[in-house]
Amino acid sequence: MDERDAEVLKALGEQGDRPMIPRPVFIWIYGTLDDLWQVAPLLADKGWQQTDPEPADGQYVIRAQREQPASEEAITSMIEEIELAIANTDAEFDGWETSVEFGQ
Repeated sequence: MDERDAEVLKALGEQGDRPMIPRPVFIWIYGTLDDLWQVAPLLADKGWQQTDPEPADGQYVIRAQREQPASEEAITSMIEEIELAIANTDAEFDGWETSVEFGQ
């Protein structure tokens, strides 16, 4: 996990987040249309929704989402899945975001 991801998890915790509560997590992956069409089915196999590439500022992006916890373990696993999905392409993972959950 890189420093940016650790900072997001820290900020969630400081706001009172309950990390084991599943919630929507959103990701962005940029690349060529060919690369993203290779990545899309790999993400879909891992439960990501809205994996079809779309145009964005002269390039293409996958703006996917899925429900999952935001614990350090879950986010680390998520990042590893994404890195495997984009391996052997020039696609770039541009990060993730989620909401703060206060429930049980």
